[in-house]
Amino acid sequence: MKRKSIKYGKNGLLIFGFSNAFINAVQQLNSIKENPEQKFDWTRLIKAGGKGALIGGIGGAFVGELADIENSKEKPLNTSSILLKVVSNVRLNKKNPKYLIMSNKGSRISRLIQTNFKSKLSGSPIKIGSTEDGTSLSDEFDIDITVAFNSNSYNSTNEMFDTMYKFLDINYTDYDLIKIRKQKKSIGILYEIEGDDYKIDIVPYKISKNIRNKTQGYLFVNNNSLFKNDSYTKTDITSLKGISLNNSQQKLLIAFKNWKKEYSIPISSHLLKMFIIDAYDFNRGFIPRDFTNKIIMIVKYIKDNILTRRIVSVENTNNILTNFDDSDKLLIEKECSMVLCDFDYQPNSILKYFSVQ
Repeated sequence: MKRKSIKYGKNGLLIFGFSNAFINAVQQLNSIKENPEQKFDWTRLIKAGGKGALIGGIGGAFVGELADIENSKEKPLNTSSILLKVVSNVRLNKKNPKYLIMSNKGSRISRLIQTNFKSKLSGSPIKIGSTEDGTSLSDEFDIDITVAFNSNSYNSTNEMFDTMYKFLDINYTDYDLIKIRKQKKSIGILYEIEGDDYKIDIVPYKISKNIRNKTQGYLFVNNNSLFKNDSYTKTDITSLKGISLNNSQQKLLIAFKNWKKEYSIPISSHLLKMFIIDAYDFNRGFIPRDFTNKIIMIVKYIKDNILTRRIVSVENTNNILTNFDDSDKLLIEKECSMVLCDFDYQPNSILKYFSVQ
């Protein structure tokens, strides 16, 4: 365990030492301006710096020692038990009345699409995503529905996407509906239910013409920009559905999603999921039993790898999940370091980061 008396003492020594030396230097330079014959006294500067360092070091060590004493008195908590209760509280309960309303709306939309596009579809619309996997937060969930079209259904993904949007815009009505909008790779259907906003994302994709393929296809990419043309990208919904987490990993993902939301961590939920899987692979044979230590294992893995690791999405090797701004990566590394540093000093501090409800 690191002691704050040492840390604060070092910081006080450096800060007060340099500050006092700087003040002395300014005083001497101002005096020289008034008396040009006066010479800069380096001995005075060194003494001033040493005096400041001594005072700052002693003062910092004293303040740090008080913090260490208080820290030693803090009673160890069963953080794993507390964190697991938090996970249970923030996790979406599929008996939640608003979830049931949204799920029913999603089923109704699926039936509407199935009826109208039946001859063009390659199977029935499917609900996917974290809501179906059981890893959504209770106050942040969407319904995601994929719609697979036959390879010969439309001439292009653009035509497929636009046809689906126009159909829903003209034919779909609902008392709670706010609007239907085109998004980058999906069609968003927005609702307001008892003052809260919810969304259903319809993700149409076109199966490729490879006769041996049943699940790979192409999504339309709506760039919605004057400087970029619309395009398409590969996908494989079956591969995405194949990324499964065990029960413990699901709880970890929920805990990290909650941390991400509460501390505005600029990382996608999909990348968090992949980091959890990778951390388990990297630490195979040495996975802690304790839930708190599992969290610390993953925080450390993210910190050590966020700047260098290249992680691609399984459904499309061109979709590089770690391809985002270095400034955001540095922020993620900093946030992880804070968690680890605080935990090393006081294990109960993990609750500050992961038990917010």
